[in-house]
Amino acid sequence: PNKITAIPNAVGADCRPLDPEKSSFIRQAYSTSPDDICLLNVGSTHQRKNIFGMLKTLSELRTRGFKAILWRVGDEFTQEQSDFITAHGLEPNIFHLGTPARTKLIEIYNAADMLLAPSLYEGFGLTVLEAMACGLPVIASNVSSLPEVTGDGALLVDPNDIDQIANAVISLYKDVPLAQALISKGLERAKMFTWANCGEQVAQVYETLLNV
Repeated sequence: PNKITAIPNAVGADCRPLDPEKSSFIRQAYSTSPDDICLLNVGSTHQRKNIFGMLKTLSELRTRGFKAILWRVGDEFTQEQSDFITAHGLEPNIFHLGTPARTKLIEIYNAADMLLAPSLYEGFGLTVLEAMACGLPVIASNVSSLPEVTGDGALLVDPNDIDQIANAVISLYKDVPLAQALISKGLERAKMFTWANCGEQVAQVYETLLNV
């Protein structure tokens, strides 16, 4: 252990808050009403990403009378996931945005209301960091690496507790001061994870080795 140095990943400087006008067209294209809660999820559809937990949360929000829309960026849903969507009539509530170019992805981060990342396991969790750097409030799992990455810059939830995830979404949607506080904390947290800091830490490791 004393020969191991953990150096965290970093977020690109291109991830930043944009002028709302630059992302407003996304909101217009991928929502059904100005009252929609636009939830963003970015990444693969691997089991560890807890896609079913997210879909169940979407269904729960609808049951409670909230107009929630899921924006999915990344892999296509698996057949089993698609069957669940069809069985629960969630098609009108989901927009699959594919794998957009980097500039458009940043616009999507800026256009959403919150990032939903209820993963069961993450090696790091870069998407939560990208979202925070773009000024997007984050709901993430309280397991694996995510608490270490997000610090106090996200709402942390039990990924297996659908009610808890739904409650977090509703809290962020209804409590504007809470959302603003998370945005501020997330922006500050993201500043810690720069490539300059990463490079400096790597250099320090080499300097230590050379000085032995």
